[in-house]
Amino acid sequence: MTLLQKYIHAVKQELPQAQREDIGRELQANILDQLDAILEQTGREATEDEVAAILEKLGHPVQVAARYMPVTPLVSSELMPAYKLVMSYALGITLLLQTLKSATVFLQAEHYKIWQALMQLLAGFIDQATLVFTSVTIAFYLAAKSGMLPNWANNKAWHAQDLPAQEYDWQQIRGSDIITDLASCGFILLLIWHKLWMSDISLQQLRVDFSPAIASYLPWMTALLLCSIAFCIWCAIRPVWSKLKLQLNIVQNTMYAALFFLFSQLEALIYNIGLPAILDLQRLDRGIRLACLGYALYLLYECVRDGRRLQQLGGAVVDAKLSS
Repeated sequence: MTLLQKYIHAVKQELPQAQREDIGRELQANILDQLDAILEQTGREATEDEVAAILEKLGHPVQVAARYMPVTPLVSSELMPAYKLVMSYALGITLLLQTLKSATVFLQAEHYKIWQALMQLLAGFIDQATLVFTSVTIAFYLAAKSGMLPNWANNKAWHAQDLPAQEYDWQQIRGSDIITDLASCGFILLLIWHKLWMSDISLQQLRVDFSPAIASYLPWMTALLLCSIAFCIWCAIRPVWSKLKLQLNIVQNTMYAALFFLFSQLEALIYNIGLPAILDLQRLDRGIRLACLGYALYLLYECVRDGRRLQQLGGAVVDAKLSS
């Protein structure tokens, strides 16, 4: 068996039975053309080293076979945008639930260690995220095979007239920002109203709770969070910053900043309700109040940023009118 025959045979072994002979003949013809070119240039048959050089240039038999029969991915490129969107939301919800679970365990502990709690959160999230990743991937693969995917997943139901007008790069609302905001709002809501969903046994094991000083503000916080969730859903449906969205975002961030600044000035945000008491409860409470103050300042920065963006959009509208 010549070197060429061994190479063709190795390639054919990597191909499906039905296509082996046709692809083998095509590949052999291509290689023979290169050998004929050497014969025309040199007036002699190609040596074994020259044949080997041609075959090595073509690549390993496995790679050559893959070029003729490319591997079909689990999720096609057409479905990848929808797959990434669903995967990001699924992982965001997973992180939310795992954070809530870790926070519940944290509040039931006799003492706390921040790094230990973070490592437990990370380990739990990785464990659950692996299951979510596998489930979503298999679901997309089976749905694509059966043809059951909706039009939005294939981007078939779009119209050119629906494309938004964008003057600046920052007008595109990133999906990661929407997911982060939704997860944050959901987590705070579940944390505020933990008595509604936690079991009696878990409630009896809690060692801390919100202080009476902050409890009176929780209904206002709940209403604001529900409005924020509705706003996030609107942004997810049409992820482009407009003048109205910027104005609403400034209003809600201002209200959040006022609430968190107020929380930072309260005498205590949490108090001990179980025995034995959590160690360093005062230091934990002080850390939470400092975090509230820092977040309030960050929200004020976002208000200033959105105000400047609002001015940019207003200027763009004026320029458009003048040019028309």
